[in-house]
Amino acid sequence: MKIMQVIPYFCFGGAEVMCETLTCALKEQGQEVCVVSLYGERTPISLRMEEAGIRILYLDKKPGLDVSMVPKLLKIMKRERPDVVHTHLNIIKYAALAAFLAGVKVCVHTVHTVAEQEAEGRPQKLINKTYYRLGWATPVALSREIQGSIARFYGLDPERIPVIRNGIDLSRYVPKEDYSLGATVNIVHVGRFDVPKNHAGLLRAFRKLHDGYPQCRLQLVGDGDLRPDMEALARELEISQWVRFCGMQADVHPYLREADLFVLPSIYEGNPMTIIEAMGTGLPIVATAVGGIPDMLKNGEDALLVPCDTDAVAEACRTLMEDEDLRRRLGTRARENSARFSAAFMAQRYCECYRGGMPCEG
Repeated sequence: MKIMQVIPYFCFGGAEVMCETLTCALKEQGQEVCVVSLYGERTPISLRMEEAGIRILYLDKKPGLDVSMVPKLLKIMKRERPDVVHTHLNIIKYAALAAFLAGVKVCVHTVHTVAEQEAEGRPQKLINKTYYRLGWATPVALSREIQGSIARFYGLDPERIPVIRNGIDLSRYVPKEDYSLGATVNIVHVGRFDVPKNHAGLLRAFRKLHDGYPQCRLQLVGDGDLRPDMEALARELEISQWVRFCGMQADVHPYLREADLFVLPSIYEGNPMTIIEAMGTGLPIVATAVGGIPDMLKNGEDALLVPCDTDAVAEACRTLMEDEDLRRRLGTRARENSARFSAAFMAQRYCECYRGGMPCEG
């Protein structure tokens, strides 16, 4: 098959990492894959893909609504003649229409979070609903929870919405072996600085934790619009000297390898890639029981799942810090269970979907 992935651009985020991982896995399985980035910006992720032999076509999208994207995508699709167009994030409004006009038979759209959060306002909801109802695009959910949200939000039959979990290249991850704590306890979070990731709640939880465990250090890997606000909040909470803002990193593996705990206190999530990366490393995980996370992790089995509450996050971290056997048990089990989220398996399931199948990983 000839597959075209379409995405806004490759900033640091779970959807972008998933697109990279899927594209490379499809290529390894013998599929012909190219990628269209609506913005012209090169990033560490896109450069890494190009080094891996992935062809990326860059457009010149303007900020906000840019209807010129439809004819530009149409021109590319007529030239490339893909069998499948696979869209991500909020560019379905351009790409699905262009695919229909170009005569592409299969257009798939991955919904990376709950439907009401993905659709940016009523116009986007109506556009998406029209595309789905007309069969111009097939929504794919990352979890059962997202599948249900798509069905409710757009009035669709949930049994006609495929569920395919995200995956990673597990061979890139070095399993943790030593679960003892040194003089410094390293807590890591990986994610974009935006509202759903709840950095403010994490900083407040760390403040409470640090009061009793001054050996704690927090590393925040990622970037985004809210980073200056979070740096200001860290100063306000008087924890700046123990919190490291690491910025966007092309490779998060060193940060995961050096960590003692992984924390994801999100307000809502889809099927977060960072959780899978932490699992693949065998890290003890504290995460909020929101979105697709309870489909990925089981409380007390391979993670500690808590409400989206500052005290609950701090208490779970405290529990893990005080119990080496628990850290080892949860981390080891998480590593074992990460096999469910391999890149190869994800690519196989998407190929089934491209061919008209209904894979469901729920």
